[in-house]
Amino acid sequence: MIEKELIFLDDELTSRDEIVRKMSENVRKLGMITDVNAYMEAVLKREEKIPTTVGLNVSIPHGKSEAVQHPFVTFMRTKNPIVWDKRSDEKVKLIFMIGVPIEQKDKLHIKILAQISKNLIDETFRNRLLEASSTEEVYRLLKQIEDHIYAEGKENGE
Repeated sequence: MIEKELIFLDDELTSRDEIVRKMSENVRKLGMITDVNAYMEAVLKREEKIPTTVGLNVSIPHGKSEAVQHPFVTFMRTKNPIVWDKRSDEKVKLIFMIGVPIEQKDKLHIKILAQISKNLIDETFRNRLLEASSTEEVYRLLKQIEDHIYAEGKENGE
């Protein structure tokens, strides 16, 4: 679900759409989605309904799409904070984009959102993401999220 190749640090992109495209293209390269444009359309459609900014310089874009073949979380830390949605002045620097196959959408999607949110409430965790100097360091932090999701599933007999 979380792969080193899906972690981008200090990227200089400055718009939501550019970021969603870059992240989607990289997810496609790993075979986790079949169609970049279809997935992007779903994500951006979701953004138009309700922006996925959650405060604390964070956005968690996602969308329901048949293009998603395997669950994934891709992460980007931008070099500078960017305005995520032009309807507000809220800026983001940490972006977690989520994809879950439609047949797993309800349970797994909620678990991923909950676990990311739970970790982001912790100021130390956020600061470690903001200050990490390597992809490996961020990967270890994010892997904790994945480990908790799968541990909860085992506890619940899933």
